[in-house]
Amino acid sequence: MNFIIPLILIAGGLVTIFYFRAKNERNINEMKYMQTKSIAELKEMFSQMDSNGLGSNYREFVELKGTVVSDNLIDTPFSNRKVAYCQSELLQVTQTTEQYKDSNGNYRTQTTKHEVPISDEKSSQEVSIIDNSTKEPVYVEINATGCNLDIPKTFDRFEPKNNLGRYRYFDSFSLSRFGAETLGFKMTEKTIEANQYLYVIGEAFRVGNVIHIGKPMDNGKPFIVTTKSEEDLINSSKQKSLFMLIGGIVAIILGILLIVKIH
Repeated sequence: MNFIIPLILIAGGLVTIFYFRAKNERNINEMKYMQTKSIAELKEMFSQMDSNGLGSNYREFVELKGTVVSDNLIDTPFSNRKVAYCQSELLQVTQTTEQYKDSNGNYRTQTTKHEVPISDEKSSQEVSIIDNSTKEPVYVEINATGCNLDIPKTFDRFEPKNNLGRYRYFDSFSLSRFGAETLGFKMTEKTIEANQYLYVIGEAFRVGNVIHIGKPMDNGKPFIVTTKSEEDLINSSKQKSLFMLIGGIVAIILGILLIVKIH
């Protein structure tokens, strides 16, 4: 039984270094060595596949850079802005107070705050992008399984319960049902703006006459959608790899030291 925690630390460190870090390194190499393809070039490639009778089944792993276009902007739930895409989260912040007896037999009071998830919502529509090569968009399946979506948090606020009348989102809420222990709500939004730059790596395929970018059939290849530039994404991924390496090594060393101590 005493060896369980050390073995978990060692196994966790090895998995972090040789699986998660290795996967991250593969993604970095994909980004570094792939040539960006224009949307016009991608459309031409599908046209060539059509002439060979392969267009409907053709898939290609691509890197695209473009700007978001949308004819149907949505309202964000809390900040009430018009955006192309939104992920929003609502947390109920509560506070509980309880008494406990310390080691000397004295009664003390402890106050604890909790964050309880209420809602976690995503826009349902797909996002489309264009570039300078054409005005015809391609659709990016950001809500699809396997999408590594990296977009900025544009709204992050805690609002006391008594101030919620200023938000239309809470018009249908019966705040009395949340109880006196509720301090308020924490609201966050991650958004993609209209005309926002997007960097995309994924697999191009066609649905009808429309080109989509989605998760590659090869599970070893990434599907990344981000508002960061390619250079910024590579630099942040390198930093992530370094943290994984250091964290994995520290976990392994701690596990070994615990085993030595047990002996």
